[in-house]
Amino acid sequence: MPNTFCNLLSNGYSFSKDKNSNLTVSPCCLHTKKIIVDKNLVQQHRSNFGNITDWTDSCAHCHVLEKSGQQSLRQTGPDWIPAGVENQSAVMIDINLDTECNAACVICGEHSSSLWKSENKKFHKIKEKTNKSTQLVDDYIDLIVDTTPLDDVRYIKFFGGEPLFTDTHIKFLEKIKNPGNVTVHYTTNGSIFPKNQVQQVWNRFKTVIFAVSIDGIDKQFDYVRWPLTWTKVSGNLIQLKERNIHNLMFRVEFTANLLNTYYYDKLEQWVSLNLSANNFGDKTEISVHHCFNSAFALESMPLAVMDLIKEKYGPQHVIYELVKNSKKTQKIDEFWNFVNRWDPWRKKAWQECFPDLVPYIPNY
Repeated sequence: MPNTFCNLLSNGYSFSKDKNSNLTVSPCCLHTKKIIVDKNLVQQHRSNFGNITDWTDSCAHCHVLEKSGQQSLRQTGPDWIPAGVENQSAVMIDINLDTECNAACVICGEHSSSLWKSENKKFHKIKEKTNKSTQLVDDYIDLIVDTTPLDDVRYIKFFGGEPLFTDTHIKFLEKIKNPGNVTVHYTTNGSIFPKNQVQQVWNRFKTVIFAVSIDGIDKQFDYVRWPLTWTKVSGNLIQLKERNIHNLMFRVEFTANLLNTYYYDKLEQWVSLNLSANNFGDKTEISVHHCFNSAFALESMPLAVMDLIKEKYGPQHVIYELVKNSKKTQKIDEFWNFVNRWDPWRKKAWQECFPDLVPYIPNY
Protein backbone atom coordinates (compact mmCIF):
# COMPACT_ATOMS: atom_id res chain seq x y z
CA MET A 1 0.00 0.00 0.00
CA PRO A 2 1.26 3.52 -0.75
CA ASN A 3 2.12 6.01 1.99
CA THR A 4 -1.18 7.63 3.02
CA PHE A 5 0.23 11.12 3.67
CA CYS A 6 1.98 11.32 0.30
CA ASN A 7 2.02 8.48 -2.21
CA LEU A 8 5.34 9.66 -3.58
CA LEU A 9 7.05 8.95 -0.26
CA SER A 10 6.56 5.24 -0.98
CA ASN A 11 6.28 5.05 -4.78
CA GLY A 12 8.11 8.10 -6.14
CA TYR A 13 11.74 7.85 -7.29
CA SER A 14 13.37 11.11 -8.38
CA PHE A 15 16.90 10.49 -9.68
CA SER A 16 19.56 13.18 -9.96
CA LYS A 17 23.29 13.56 -9.46
CA ASP A 18 24.99 15.45 -6.65
CA LYS A 19 28.04 17.72 -6.81
CA ASN A 20 30.30 14.69 -6.41
CA SER A 21 28.65 12.93 -9.37
CA ASN A 22 26.90 10.40 -7.16
CA LEU A 23 23.52 9.18 -8.37
CA THR A 24 20.93 10.18 -5.76
CA VAL A 25 17.23 9.62 -5.21
CA SER A 26 14.41 11.38 -3.38
CA PRO A 27 10.62 10.84 -3.47
CA CYS A 28 10.09 13.74 -5.89
CA CYS A 29 12.00 16.55 -7.57
CA LEU A 30 10.98 19.05 -4.86
CA HIS A 31 11.92 16.97 -1.82
CA THR A 32 15.17 18.37 -0.46
CA LYS A 33 16.49 15.23 1.22
CA LYS A 34 18.39 12.96 -1.16
CA ILE A 35 20.13 9.63 -0.59
CA ILE A 36 22.87 7.98 -2.65
CA VAL A 37 21.69 5.10 -4.81
CA ASP A 38 23.26 1.71 -4.16
CA LYS A 39 22.24 -1.95 -4.43
CA ASN A 40 20.02 -1.54 -1.33
CA LEU A 41 17.97 1.24 -2.93
CA VAL A 42 14.53 -0.11 -2.03
CA GLN A 43 15.40 -0.62 1.65
CA GLN A 44 17.08 2.80 1.88
CA HIS A 45 14.12 4.48 0.20
CA ARG A 46 11.70 2.86 2.68
CA SER A 47 13.73 3.72 5.79
CA ASN A 48 14.35 7.35 4.77
CA PHE A 49 10.96 8.30 3.32
CA GLY A 50 8.38 5.58 3.80
CA ASN A 51 7.44 6.35 7.40
CA ILE A 52 6.83 10.10 7.04
CA THR A 53 3.27 10.97 8.10
CA ASP A 54 3.20 14.78 8.18
CA TRP A 55 4.85 17.89 6.76
CA THR A 56 8.61 18.09 7.13
CA ASP A 57 11.09 20.80 6.17
CA SER A 58 11.98 18.72 3.11
CA CYS A 59 8.37 19.04 1.88
CA ALA A 60 8.17 22.84 2.22
CA HIS A 61 7.59 23.50 -1.49
CA CYS A 62 4.36 21.48 -1.66
CA HIS A 63 3.24 22.97 1.64
CA VAL A 64 3.52 26.50 0.23
CA LEU A 65 1.65 25.54 -2.93
CA GLU A 66 -1.23 23.97 -1.03
CA LYS A 67 -1.55 26.95 1.30
CA SER A 68 -1.76 29.13 -1.83
CA GLY A 69 -4.58 27.08 -3.33
CA GLN A 70 -2.33 25.48 -5.97
CA GLN A 71 -2.22 21.78 -6.65
CA SER A 72 0.98 20.21 -5.34
CA LEU A 73 2.83 17.07 -6.35
CA ARG A 74 1.62 15.47 -3.13
CA GLN A 75 -1.98 15.95 -4.24
CA THR A 76 -1.36 14.52 -7.73
CA GLY A 77 0.10 11.28 -6.38
CA PRO A 78 -3.22 9.37 -6.26
CA ASP A 79 -3.83 10.25 -9.93
CA TRP A 80 -0.90 8.04 -10.89
CA ILE A 81 -0.32 5.66 -8.00
CA PRO A 82 -3.05 3.01 -7.54
CA ALA A 83 -4.21 2.26 -4.00
CA GLY A 84 -3.26 -1.41 -4.28
CA VAL A 85 0.23 -0.99 -5.71
CA GLU A 86 3.10 -2.58 -3.81
CA ASN A 87 4.84 -0.28 -1.35
CA GLN A 88 8.24 0.90 -2.70
CA SER A 89 7.47 -0.14 -6.27
CA ALA A 90 8.53 2.69 -8.60
CA VAL A 91 5.35 4.14 -10.12
CA MET A 92 6.47 7.75 -10.66
CA ILE A 93 10.04 8.36 -11.82
CA ASP A 94 11.99 11.58 -12.40
CA ILE A 95 15.15 11.56 -14.52
CA ASN A 96 17.39 14.57 -13.92
CA LEU A 97 20.85 13.42 -14.97
CA ASP A 98 22.02 16.08 -17.44
CA THR A 99 22.95 19.72 -17.05
CA GLU A 100 23.47 20.19 -20.78
CA CYS A 101 21.38 23.22 -21.71
CA ASN A 102 21.22 25.91 -24.37
CA ALA A 103 19.82 28.54 -21.99
CA ALA A 104 21.16 30.52 -19.05
CA CYS A 105 17.92 31.63 -17.42
CA VAL A 106 18.10 34.34 -14.79
CA ILE A 107 16.41 32.05 -12.24
CA CYS A 108 18.85 29.19 -12.87
CA GLY A 109 22.58 28.55 -12.49
CA GLU A 110 25.48 26.18 -13.12
CA HIS A 111 23.77 23.41 -11.14
CA SER A 112 21.26 22.94 -14.00
CA SER A 113 22.80 24.59 -17.05
CA SER A 114 26.01 23.96 -18.97
CA LEU A 115 25.55 27.31 -20.71
CA TRP A 116 25.55 29.07 -17.35
CA LYS A 117 28.84 27.37 -16.55
CA SER A 118 30.28 28.47 -19.88
CA GLU A 119 29.07 32.05 -19.42
CA ASN A 120 30.60 32.28 -15.96
CA LYS A 121 33.94 31.14 -17.37
CA LYS A 122 33.78 33.72 -20.13
CA PHE A 123 32.83 36.48 -17.73
CA HIS A 124 35.69 35.66 -15.38
CA LYS A 125 38.05 34.97 -18.32
CA ILE A 126 38.73 31.41 -17.21
CA LYS A 127 40.26 29.26 -19.94
CA GLU A 128 39.30 25.70 -19.23
CA LYS A 129 38.09 23.02 -21.61
CA THR A 130 34.93 21.15 -20.68
CA ASN A 131 35.08 17.44 -21.38
CA LYS A 132 31.73 16.05 -22.47
CA SER A 133 31.17 12.35 -21.88
CA THR A 134 27.99 10.31 -22.02
CA GLN A 135 29.51 7.33 -20.22
CA LEU A 136 28.56 8.57 -16.75
CA VAL A 137 24.93 9.08 -17.80
CA ASP A 138 24.90 5.58 -19.31
CA ASP A 139 26.21 4.22 -15.99
CA TYR A 140 23.48 6.09 -14.11
CA ILE A 141 20.79 4.59 -16.33
CA ASP A 142 22.20 1.08 -15.85
CA LEU A 143 22.26 1.57 -12.07
CA ILE A 144 18.65 2.78 -12.04
CA VAL A 145 17.49 -0.21 -14.09
CA ASP A 146 19.48 -2.65 -11.92
CA THR A 147 18.24 -1.35 -8.53
CA THR A 148 14.74 0.00 -9.12
CA PRO A 149 11.55 -2.11 -9.34
CA LEU A 150 10.16 -0.81 -12.66
CA ASP A 151 7.30 -3.24 -13.37
CA ASP A 152 4.63 -0.84 -12.10
CA VAL A 153 5.99 2.34 -13.66
CA ARG A 154 3.20 4.62 -14.94
CA TYR A 155 4.82 8.05 -15.14
CA ILE A 156 8.30 9.23 -16.18
CA LYS A 157 9.36 12.86 -16.03
CA PHE A 158 12.48 14.25 -17.68
CA PHE A 159 14.26 17.36 -16.45
CA GLY A 160 17.52 19.01 -17.46
CA GLY A 161 19.38 20.97 -18.37
CA GLU A 162 17.23 20.79 -21.44
CA PRO A 163 16.04 17.18 -21.91
CA LEU A 164 15.76 17.48 -25.70
CA PHE A 165 19.37 18.74 -25.90
CA THR A 166 20.72 15.19 -25.30
CA ASP A 167 19.57 11.64 -25.99
CA THR A 168 19.41 10.62 -22.32
CA HIS A 169 15.61 10.51 -22.47
CA ILE A 170 15.69 8.15 -25.46
CA LYS A 171 18.21 5.84 -23.76
CA PHE A 172 16.03 5.54 -20.67
CA LEU A 173 12.74 5.14 -22.54
CA GLU A 174 14.25 2.26 -24.50
CA LYS A 175 14.58 0.40 -21.16
CA ILE A 176 10.84 0.55 -20.40
CA LYS A 177 9.11 -2.79 -21.03
CA ASN A 178 5.49 -1.60 -20.89
CA PRO A 179 5.46 1.73 -22.76
CA GLY A 180 1.76 1.52 -23.58
CA ASN A 181 0.97 1.96 -19.86
CA VAL A 182 3.32 4.89 -19.31
CA THR A 183 2.90 8.66 -19.50
CA VAL A 184 6.09 10.56 -20.36
CA HIS A 185 6.47 14.13 -19.15
CA TYR A 186 9.09 16.61 -20.37
CA THR A 187 9.96 19.85 -18.62
CA THR A 188 11.46 21.71 -21.57
CA ASN A 189 12.37 25.26 -22.54
CA GLY A 190 10.65 24.73 -25.88
CA SER A 191 13.56 25.90 -28.01
CA ILE A 192 14.35 22.52 -29.59
CA PHE A 193 11.81 21.02 -31.95
CA PRO A 194 11.55 17.24 -31.38
CA LYS A 195 13.28 15.20 -34.06
CA ASN A 196 11.43 12.54 -36.03
CA GLN A 197 13.27 9.83 -34.07
CA VAL A 198 11.92 11.29 -30.83
CA GLN A 199 8.39 11.45 -32.19
CA GLN A 200 8.64 7.78 -33.25
CA VAL A 201 9.62 6.78 -29.71
CA TRP A 202 6.75 8.84 -28.30
CA ASN A 203 4.29 6.85 -30.40
CA ARG A 204 4.95 3.77 -28.24
CA PHE A 205 3.82 5.48 -25.04
CA LYS A 206 0.37 6.12 -23.63
CA THR A 207 0.68 9.90 -23.35
CA VAL A 208 3.40 12.52 -23.76
CA ILE A 209 3.09 15.73 -21.75
CA PHE A 210 5.09 18.55 -23.31
CA ALA A 211 5.45 20.97 -20.40
CA VAL A 212 7.08 24.20 -21.53
CA SER A 213 8.70 26.59 -19.08
CA ILE A 214 7.35 30.01 -20.04
CA ASP A 215 7.89 32.86 -17.61
CA GLY A 216 6.49 35.61 -19.79
CA ILE A 217 6.12 36.50 -23.45
CA ASP A 218 7.96 38.75 -25.90
CA LYS A 219 10.74 40.83 -24.28
CA GLN A 220 10.02 39.42 -20.85
CA PHE A 221 10.56 35.85 -22.05
CA ASP A 222 13.76 36.88 -23.84
CA TYR A 223 15.07 38.46 -20.63
CA VAL A 224 14.25 35.62 -18.23
CA ARG A 225 15.12 32.76 -20.60
CA TRP A 226 18.22 34.28 -22.24
CA PRO A 227 19.50 33.70 -24.92
CA LEU A 228 16.33 31.96 -26.11
CA THR A 229 13.80 34.02 -28.02
CA TRP A 230 10.05 34.15 -27.74
CA THR A 231 9.77 34.14 -31.53
CA LYS A 232 11.55 30.77 -31.75
CA VAL A 233 9.82 29.09 -28.81
CA SER A 234 6.29 30.25 -29.60
CA GLY A 235 6.83 29.22 -33.23
CA ASN A 236 7.94 25.73 -32.15
CA LEU A 237 4.83 25.30 -30.03
CA ILE A 238 2.46 26.29 -32.82
CA GLN A 239 4.29 24.01 -35.27
CA LEU A 240 4.23 21.08 -32.83
CA LYS A 241 0.51 21.57 -32.25
CA GLU A 242 -0.10 21.43 -36.01
CA ARG A 243 1.75 18.08 -36.24
CA ASN A 244 -1.37 16.49 -34.65
CA ILE A 245 0.60 13.94 -32.63
CA HIS A 246 -2.23 11.81 -31.25
CA ASN A 247 -0.87 11.28 -27.72
CA LEU A 248 0.79 14.68 -27.17
CA MET A 249 -0.62 17.14 -24.63
CA PHE A 250 0.68 20.60 -23.75
CA ARG A 251 1.31 22.18 -20.39
CA VAL A 252 2.79 25.54 -19.44
CA GLU A 253 5.04 25.95 -16.38
CA PHE A 254 5.15 29.48 -15.01
CA THR A 255 7.78 30.17 -12.35
CA ALA A 256 6.70 33.30 -10.54
CA ASN A 257 9.70 35.49 -9.77
CA LEU A 258 10.42 38.98 -8.49
CA LEU A 259 9.77 40.63 -11.87
CA ASN A 260 7.43 38.50 -13.97
CA THR A 261 4.65 37.77 -11.47
CA TYR A 262 2.90 41.08 -12.09
CA TYR A 263 2.64 40.23 -15.81
CA TYR A 264 1.14 36.74 -15.45
CA ASP A 265 -2.05 37.82 -17.25
CA LYS A 266 -0.13 38.37 -20.51
CA LEU A 267 0.92 34.72 -20.56
CA GLU A 268 -2.63 33.61 -19.75
CA GLN A 269 -3.94 35.61 -22.69
CA TRP A 270 -1.37 34.16 -25.10
CA VAL A 271 -2.14 30.59 -24.06
CA SER A 272 -5.88 31.23 -24.35
CA LEU A 273 -5.49 32.55 -27.90
CA ASN A 274 -2.81 30.20 -29.23
CA LEU A 275 -2.41 27.03 -27.17
CA SER A 276 -5.58 26.53 -25.12
CA ALA A 277 -5.66 22.87 -26.22
CA ASN A 278 -4.14 20.47 -28.70
CA ASN A 279 -6.08 19.76 -31.90
CA PHE A 280 -7.85 16.84 -30.19
CA GLY A 281 -9.36 19.05 -27.49
CA ASP A 282 -7.04 18.21 -24.58
CA LYS A 283 -6.78 21.44 -22.60
CA THR A 284 -3.46 23.10 -21.78
CA GLU A 285 -2.96 23.53 -18.05
CA ILE A 286 -0.90 26.41 -16.66
CA SER A 287 1.02 25.33 -13.57
CA VAL A 288 2.19 28.16 -11.32
CA HIS A 289 4.97 27.79 -8.78
CA HIS A 290 7.31 30.13 -6.98
CA CYS A 291 10.93 30.96 -7.70
CA PHE A 292 13.27 30.26 -4.79
CA ASN A 293 17.02 30.04 -4.13
CA SER A 294 17.62 32.74 -6.72
CA ALA A 295 18.39 36.44 -6.97
CA PHE A 296 14.86 36.70 -8.44
CA ALA A 297 13.14 34.73 -5.66
CA LEU A 298 9.70 35.81 -4.47
CA GLU A 299 11.21 36.14 -1.01
CA SER A 300 13.02 39.25 -2.25
CA MET A 301 9.89 40.96 -3.58
CA PRO A 302 9.38 44.46 -2.11
CA LEU A 303 6.05 45.01 -0.36
CA ALA A 304 5.23 47.75 -2.87
CA VAL A 305 5.33 45.21 -5.73
CA MET A 306 3.26 42.80 -3.68
CA ASP A 307 0.63 45.54 -3.21
CA LEU A 308 0.61 46.18 -6.97
CA ILE A 309 -0.11 42.50 -7.59
CA LYS A 310 -2.91 42.51 -5.01
CA GLU A 311 -4.45 45.59 -6.62
CA LYS A 312 -4.25 44.10 -10.12
CA TYR A 313 -5.44 40.54 -9.42
CA GLY A 314 -7.37 40.80 -6.16
CA PRO A 315 -6.69 39.14 -2.79
CA GLN A 316 -8.14 35.74 -3.81
CA HIS A 317 -6.22 35.23 -7.05
CA VAL A 318 -3.72 32.37 -7.14
CA ILE A 319 -0.90 34.74 -8.11
CA TYR A 320 -1.41 36.95 -5.07
CA GLU A 321 -1.89 33.91 -2.82
CA LEU A 322 1.45 32.54 -4.00
CA VAL A 323 3.19 35.84 -3.31
CA LYS A 324 1.50 36.25 0.06
CA ASN A 325 2.48 32.76 1.26
CA SER A 326 6.14 33.04 0.31
CA LYS A 327 8.50 34.00 3.08
CA LYS A 328 9.58 37.62 2.76
CA THR A 329 13.10 38.86 3.33
CA GLN A 330 12.83 41.86 0.97
CA LYS A 331 16.60 41.63 0.55
CA ILE A 332 17.11 43.14 -2.85
CA ASP A 333 20.91 43.23 -2.92
CA GLU A 334 21.32 39.87 -4.71
CA PHE A 335 18.96 41.05 -7.43
CA TRP A 336 20.94 44.24 -7.98
CA ASN A 337 24.25 42.36 -7.95
CA PHE A 338 22.90 40.10 -10.68
CA VAL A 339 21.46 42.75 -12.98
CA ASN A 340 24.44 45.08 -12.60
CA ARG A 341 26.74 42.25 -13.66
CA TRP A 342 24.74 40.38 -16.27
CA ASP A 343 22.41 42.90 -17.92
CA PRO A 344 25.30 44.77 -19.62
CA TRP A 345 26.96 41.46 -20.55
CA ARG A 346 23.75 40.25 -22.20
CA LYS A 347 22.86 43.63 -23.67
CA LYS A 348 19.56 43.57 -21.78
CA ALA A 349 17.92 45.93 -19.31
CA TRP A 350 15.33 44.67 -16.88
CA GLN A 351 13.82 48.17 -16.71
CA GLU A 352 12.92 48.02 -20.42
CA CYS A 353 11.31 44.59 -20.10
CA PHE A 354 9.38 45.18 -16.86
CA PRO A 355 8.76 48.95 -16.96
CA ASP A 356 5.74 49.01 -14.61
CA LEU A 357 7.90 47.82 -11.72
CA VAL A 358 10.75 50.30 -12.04
CA PRO A 359 9.34 52.84 -9.50
CA TYR A 360 8.79 50.05 -6.96
CA ILE A 361 12.17 48.26 -6.98
CA PRO A 362 14.38 50.18 -4.53
CA ASN A 363 18.09 50.62 -4.98
CA TYR A 364 20.28 49.16 -2.30
